[in-house]
Amino acid sequence: MSVFHVPGPCTVMFGPVGAPVSLGTSKAGVILRSRISWVPITDDAHGTEPADFIFTGKAVQVEVAGVDVAALKAANVWHPYGGLFGSGGVAGLPATIGALASALGKQLSIYERIPTNVWTALIAVPLDPDTLALASTTDVSIPITFLVVPDANEKLFSTLPSYII
Repeated sequence: MSVFHVPGPCTVMFGPVGAPVSLGTSKAGVILRSRISWVPITDDAHGTEPADFIFTGKAVQVEVAGVDVAALKAANVWHPYGGLFGSGGVAGLPATIGALASALGKQLSIYERIPTNVWTALIAVPLDPDTLALASTTDVSIPITFLVVPDANEKLFSTLPSYII
């Protein structure tokens, strides 16, 4: 797994492809954690040692904290598939597989301080937070994690800042 820190603060936008809405500004940037998954294949001849591995996919977890609570509520980030802030279901799990599929295809855009530095993922799904913690400050920080999967062109991000390319 590789980790990349997008410098902040960043403006985070999420919604339908081509028309995402602002979720506010991150407190201290955004963390990107990339993952490539391989599943071991075992057989009787090799005992517990894998005989081979199968590539099962790639994904990125996007972690952001400090977005605007009112904007999150207005954007219905976790609706329609339920979860902690949605319309039912178990926290962290979609109410139905069909509901999760309808949530896929949402665009996630991360704008750095320099407006031309944009990270755009065409297929992102918000994951319910593991924990919510309220601090004794005037800021309410809600950590959000998005799961980004490859789009039709097999890209995790359709646009990247020029310093990455």
